[in-house]
Amino acid sequence: MLKKRQFVVLLLLIMTYSALSLRLFQLQVVDTDKFSELADNQHNRIVKVEPRRGTIFDRHMDPLAINLDAPSIFCDPKFVKDPEHTARVLSEILGLDQGTILSRVTRSGRFSWLSRKVDRDVSENIKRAGLPGIHICIESKRNYPNDSMACHVLGFAGMDNAGLEGVERLFDADLRGEPGYSHMIKDARRNTVLLKEDESIPPKNGHNIILTIDAVIQYITEEELKSGVNRSKASSGTVIVMDPYSGRILALANYPGYDLNLSGQTPRDIMKNDAVSSVFEPGSVFKVVTASAVLNEGKISPDDMFDCENGEYAVGGRILHDYHAYGKLSFSDVIAKSSNIGTVKAAHELGKEKLYDYTRLFGFGENTGVDLPGEVAGINRAPATWSKSDITTIPIGQGIAVTPMQLACAISAIANGGKLMEPYIVDRVTTWEGGEVRKNVPRVKKRVLSEETSKEMKKILNRVVTDGTGKKAASKFFSSCGKTGTAQMVNPAGGYYDNKYNATFIGFAPMEDPVISIVVVVKDPQPVHFGGSVAGPVFKNISERTMQYIWSNKGPASRAGGQSGPVGK
Repeated sequence: MLKKRQFVVLLLLIMTYSALSLRLFQLQVVDTDKFSELADNQHNRIVKVEPRRGTIFDRHMDPLAINLDAPSIFCDPKFVKDPEHTARVLSEILGLDQGTILSRVTRSGRFSWLSRKVDRDVSENIKRAGLPGIHICIESKRNYPNDSMACHVLGFAGMDNAGLEGVERLFDADLRGEPGYSHMIKDARRNTVLLKEDESIPPKNGHNIILTIDAVIQYITEEELKSGVNRSKASSGTVIVMDPYSGRILALANYPGYDLNLSGQTPRDIMKNDAVSSVFEPGSVFKVVTASAVLNEGKISPDDMFDCENGEYAVGGRILHDYHAYGKLSFSDVIAKSSNIGTVKAAHELGKEKLYDYTRLFGFGENTGVDLPGEVAGINRAPATWSKSDITTIPIGQGIAVTPMQLACAISAIANGGKLMEPYIVDRVTTWEGGEVRKNVPRVKKRVLSEETSKEMKKILNRVVTDGTGKKAASKFFSSCGKTGTAQMVNPAGGYYDNKYNATFIGFAPMEDPVISIVVVVKDPQPVHFGGSVAGPVFKNISERTMQYIWSNKGPASRAGGQSGPVGK
């Protein structure tokens, strides 16, 4: 009996030893790579290091978009001792739903965001709460020092610093940079005890963007646009200020704007950049294209007389009216007084095919190429699709749809001697340290008019301001040129609104050697809706304040775009 028991005990010992031996063999031989990797991972950690997003500057290197350190709150659910209490305290501090927080502090895993890029006082309150498993890390947060200034130009970056609108979006690849990686050695409690710099890759910070925007001119433009829209009880407005010789955009504003630091609270329709993404029928400002075309083709001269039929003219199957009844006018006065009848008669001398050619030459119906996202081409139909009455409407800016940016380029072509420039808003891209990566330069797209025609058009457009419909745009400090426009707004349901108009003024100053060209569009002003009365004063105020700024800082011979002389003049 004793021997039998001894045998059983011996057998059990042998079996236990064999099992242990097999297990040791599996751990030390079969699974050695697996456990070596687990041990290595426990003590070696590769951490992704985010780069700093590039800064956006105005042309004088004043920062418009920067990075700030911001605390973010996260938790390690494994070490949260009292989830209910933790969720209740965090809900009060963070202003978040208690149930949402509870689900995050009780989920599986070792990491969960609670709230990112919070204010400093919030993070201090979290620290004082002393909640187990709740931690704070520092992230980079995009900040816009001037809040809403140039909001439709800059756009904004999201929570993960990816560009979502404007320059931030279009140049995201330049601004974003490249992440780096740090090799850290941790102890048994997962505290970092050594940073292996020789095996770490530092992040490559993003490139900087230097705009052509001048912060002072931008401020002037936004202030005067806001004042003009509110004064005329309009719904919205757009202004572009451009250097006509280079195509540099010195200011671009839409009103209403929005605070870039609170972009998450902004309706999407307000974020839309109407300067490049919205089209409208330009009305009488488009007469500058018709007038330039007939003069450039030698069909008429400024002194040729036109019978304006006392304000009523049957043509193309319709009755064409002038707002005021005129008899005979010189062609200069036809444009200065904005006679529809005189302009259409001049267009008949040109013909629809040639008129269409000039609308294309001036860039209507195609993108300008400006370096902003969301640009649309507008509507410019070929003559084969025109109805019988289109020859009476298109010359006066009806039946064609344009963007403010296209108008800015068109009026600049008259100002600079006849060249259509490609507009641009990014002057150059530099490295984080300031080395130049690439630089934009003025580019002539095509010649639209002869220099002689440009000179004649300047005289005519100056008469608009001195003796015509644009008197409220005149300055006592310098001579300026421009054209008024008043056009009924298109009703999306069909036809036109009876009592809604776009009031527009396009022009440049000074007449002798233009430094700035300006487009002003005011939508749905009430009750006065004429371009000369509504948009003209906005042009006047912006041009006077901008010229005063330019002359006081750089002297009268200097260009707004920072050149010593006109490009290609």
